[in-house]
Amino acid sequence: MSGKTTTTPFDITRMMMPAFSNWAFAEREDRLEEKTFEGFQHAHRTVWDQAEKAFDDHMNFVSHRLHEDFECAKALGECTMPDQAFATLQTFYTKMADEYQSHFKKQFELLQNGLNESMATAEELGETALETASELAHAAEESAQEATKPVSRKKTPASKS
Repeated sequence: MSGKTTTTPFDITRMMMPAFSNWAFAEREDRLEEKTFEGFQHAHRTVWDQAEKAFDDHMNFVSHRLHEDFECAKALGECTMPDQAFATLQTFYTKMADEYQSHFKKQFELLQNGLNESMATAEELGETALETASELAHAAEESAQEATKPVSRKKTPASKS
């Protein structure tokens, strides 16, 4: 008894489950996986770069404000009249309010830039997802076409008439 199997004219397993070729998907999967991974790496770098910019700016602002607070305290210690103290405090608080307003505006701009970059990265990932779906659908179609090609059948000695 030989180990060869022959297909019958009516092969139900072949009709129910076409023989998809894994190689039809392999190269596409590798390219798309690489592109997707690069997209996530870019998103990761973007988030950390924006966070670093925001924290650096904030730490510089806090350091500057502490320095200004100490300078105000020194200036108040040198005041000899109440009107001098009042003028020093008025200058200090006016400058402080302007600096806080400027700082919050800059922080908001950094946040907005970060969100814009994140949206652009999300769009790139969305395009990659669409490309992935398209490529895999194309590979499935190719495999289905291969599976529906007529199979050449060799005549077995029993089928000769």
